[in-house]
Amino acid sequence: MQIMEEEGRFEAEVAEVESWWGTERFRLTKRPYTARDVVLLRGTLRQSYASGEMAKKLWRTLKAHQAGGTASRTFGALDPVQVTMMAKHLDTIYVSGWQCSSTHTSTNEPGPDLADYPYDTVPNKVEHLFFAQLYHDRKQREARMSLPRAERARAPYVDFLKPIIADGDTGFGGATATVKLCKLFVERGAAGVHLEDQSSVTKKCGHMAGKVLVAVSEHVNRLVAARLQFDVMGVETVLVARTDAVAATLIQTNVDARDHQFIVGATNPGLRGQSLAAVLSAGMSAGKSGRELQAIEDEWLAAAQLKTFSECVRDAIAGLGVAAKEKQRRLQEWDRATGGYDRCVSNDQARDIAASLGVTSVFWDWDLPRTREGFYRFRGSVAAAVVRGRAFAPHADVLWMETSSPNVAECTAFSEGVKAACPEAMLAYNLSPSFNWDASGMTDAEMAAFIPSVARLGYVWQFITLAGFHADALVTDTFARDFARRGMLAYVERIQREERINGVETLEHQKWSGANFYDRVLKAVQGGISSTAAMGKGVTEEQFKDPRPATGSSGLQVMAKSRI
Repeated sequence: MQIMEEEGRFEAEVAEVESWWGTERFRLTKRPYTARDVVLLRGTLRQSYASGEMAKKLWRTLKAHQAGGTASRTFGALDPVQVTMMAKHLDTIYVSGWQCSSTHTSTNEPGPDLADYPYDTVPNKVEHLFFAQLYHDRKQREARMSLPRAERARAPYVDFLKPIIADGDTGFGGATATVKLCKLFVERGAAGVHLEDQSSVTKKCGHMAGKVLVAVSEHVNRLVAARLQFDVMGVETVLVARTDAVAATLIQTNVDARDHQFIVGATNPGLRGQSLAAVLSAGMSAGKSGRELQAIEDEWLAAAQLKTFSECVRDAIAGLGVAAKEKQRRLQEWDRATGGYDRCVSNDQARDIAASLGVTSVFWDWDLPRTREGFYRFRGSVAAAVVRGRAFAPHADVLWMETSSPNVAECTAFSEGVKAACPEAMLAYNLSPSFNWDASGMTDAEMAAFIPSVARLGYVWQFITLAGFHADALVTDTFARDFARRGMLAYVERIQREERINGVETLEHQKWSGANFYDRVLKAVQGGISSTAAMGKGVTEEQFKDPRPATGSSGLQVMAKSRI
């Protein structure tokens, strides 16, 4: 290739990327890199990905819900049976890291959702489900186009190609790990990926304790890394940014000023020079362990009188020897200068503001209460989630705030806080089975209305992470118990007849698995006939074409019908 030709192709591709970024799809997206950076990271062989088309479909689906004030509702799919059954009723599919960790790691070693499984685990599950979607789409086409037109018009069409959104956890490490993970997701069929702002090292399920956040800036870097990889691959994969800031109690670092207002410090000057880590280390050196160390920590934290710096300043203003009206004025000035989602002042700036209001000698130390691992103490809240949501919005397509209960007030606060700065932001909500919905205080009617209620707030994608897992367990447990007691009658009553009544295709499982499809393959190979067709004369599935009543028939009745 001539130098001029090489350069010409490169510049043409740069212009193509710039034009792509200028479309409506990326109107709200900000990138700290250029189109030239993207093309430099691409090879010369242009590739296309089926997931790219699914990503466009997902985007159209979510934008349609946003325009209509509705929501895509879905749940975590475990296997090809669930993903194909869901396709008849739902417009997106979710793949949960929790489900994969507990049921389908690439090492086959199950465990809790700590993101300590191999990072190809969730992409492997995505591929498993995506291949099933592709197969059943092919199978349906063969079956439909083999029917006479009139019969085909009566047969329901199922769109098996519902976009998959997958759990990317924390990206499984630094920027390069996130890039490689996102590449796997694109290659294996994911239309969307979500990344959360927990520390990779200490990642927990969003409904476990002990969550440690990374700095706002670090998670922004993860989102940028993901977007860069999608750009390099030329796909429009939907990027969901999740924050665990509501329930988090720790943060990895204080490097980002946007986190400062939520970090708590010790306000007891009597602990000066006696950090918690040093006290615990001394205890361990003295031979203490377990409950004794926990008691030392609990005692220290109680004595530390932990507060945010803002709380400390407000208390100091309240204690100033000035008139009540002047105190009120200074409190209002403090709130005006440091409060609000858009005034994320650093601790140094906050100290200067406090000094200008007469608070010059306040004792507040965020290093003293740091954990033995070095983490800072964090005051989780919806406000913290809003600050993070606003920071993530320019780099993500959808924002998700993890909560500890199905709370419409929290949903409203997050929506209003984010949309005040980013009015077109799309939101996501986890309808978690970790919540005890019966203990939520909602009536059955309120539970039924929950999805549409928060959809009107902008939560366009709502999902039950583990519904597939729980449904699988419930059906299997109750059937196994009944089968042990009543034998085949339990199977016929609970499974076979219910499949027939509800029109569930797995009643004819040979046909569902594609035996007819591969008979067509054999006949195509062998000139239109095959003496070894799987669904030929003698296949037992012909029995299901006998229109027996749902309540069952005796063996003699079946034999009599077969002779008529």
